[in-house]
Amino acid sequence: MLADSSLSARKKWRRFLLIWALILLLLGAAGCFVLYRYLGVYEVTRPEPVLDAYLQNTSADELIQVSLQNINLDLTEFEDADTLYRNYLQAVDTNRSLSYRSDAKNSTDEHLSYVVYSGPNALCTLGLTPEGTNPGFGRHVWQVSEVSSAPITDILPSIEVIVDATADTELRLNGKPLSDGYIVERNVAIPDLSRFETVLDPVPSFIRYEIGPLYGEVNLTDAFGRTISPESDQSNGTLHYYASSGAESLTISAPEDIRVFVNGVELSSMDISSSDMGVLQNLDAYTKGESVLTNIYRLEGLYLVPTITGTDPDGNTLTPVISSGDTFTFFHHNDPAVEEILKPVAERFFSAYMEYSAHSWEASRFYNLISRILPGTELYNYVMNSAEAMYWASGTKTEYKDLRYEHFHRVSDYCYTCTVLYSADMTATTWHDQYTYSLENAYELVFVSSGGTWFAAAMNIIADA
Repeated sequence: MLADSSLSARKKWRRFLLIWALILLLLGAAGCFVLYRYLGVYEVTRPEPVLDAYLQNTSADELIQVSLQNINLDLTEFEDADTLYRNYLQAVDTNRSLSYRSDAKNSTDEHLSYVVYSGPNALCTLGLTPEGTNPGFGRHVWQVSEVSSAPITDILPSIEVIVDATADTELRLNGKPLSDGYIVERNVAIPDLSRFETVLDPVPSFIRYEIGPLYGEVNLTDAFGRTISPESDQSNGTLHYYASSGAESLTISAPEDIRVFVNGVELSSMDISSSDMGVLQNLDAYTKGESVLTNIYRLEGLYLVPTITGTDPDGNTLTPVISSGDTFTFFHHNDPAVEEILKPVAERFFSAYMEYSAHSWEASRFYNLISRILPGTELYNYVMNSAEAMYWASGTKTEYKDLRYEHFHRVSDYCYTCTVLYSADMTATTWHDQYTYSLENAYELVFVSSGGTWFAAAMNIIADA
């Protein structure tokens, strides 16, 4: 009985093994079939053959032309994507062999992205999307559906820009206004304020702007179009600018007996850059030993447009003539007694000067002017030497919008000074053309008495008054 029982158990075990062997065989066959099917699907759904075939039939120049029509660069408003990409492509050697690399950051299940390289340089991006029906296993047959710009912002060096500027300073970054949206902090302390600005209330401070990242050229300009240079290089990836509504430097000219104030602070002898005779140079015989020195003050590092005033020895408040925005010239308070004597002389001289200089050569104009100038002076020699050039001058009509004779001042009984300030519309006529332009000027004039007659002895232009 025991032998029959053992035999029956072995039969059952053999039958069990046979069944499992059949099951495993079927599973293996099914697995092989699925694997074979998957490998077939995998082979036709690999993106590499699609890319290889596309690049084999497309040149680098063709890729560039297509990618330029689809530039997708994430930039600030201060950079032009088209310009940045074109400039980059100009530096790429397109004769190198083409290769590609997966752009995993911009790839999804339904959209693959590959960066194409010419040698070591990124050239463009190829986008692949599914074509036709899904062949199974969640895979796709791919087609090149897009050629776009390479993600060059990932490989170009970036720059962060910091701008510290005073309030109301108008700035443009790469030609576009720098708006309040880029302000990150207000009331940033200015570390090196001069004594002329620490007295202001409130004390000037900076507003800080931060812009970036930037990848191309950085050009910061002020309201006048002047380029502002950074205070630091970009070795650490940052450019730091300081900008203000004032002038970096300031020049003030004033007779030595005039007290000059900047924002209420009086300039001292320590602020004097130089002193000279100014327009009275070489006229000692007529100044008769009177103090006629002109002090030149030069101030550096002002952040705001200053308030500049002066007072003469009699306590009169003086306002300077402004030239070129950062040059200020003081003259003495007008002396009515001098004006009564000298204004007709100044008017006749300046009228003769403008008649001569604004017209083509005519002997009567020349002699009318030269007869009013003291012989031997630089002014006399200048007019004498100009005669030949005036033969070729064009006739110009002058229409004054403003003409003022001011600052009449007695230096001595034989020497007086004054200024002439004017603005006018000038119409020049040549043999083939006529054109109109505006002109604003100011002149400092010196008149001296010789033999009982008043002559012009010096003339100094104060441009852009």
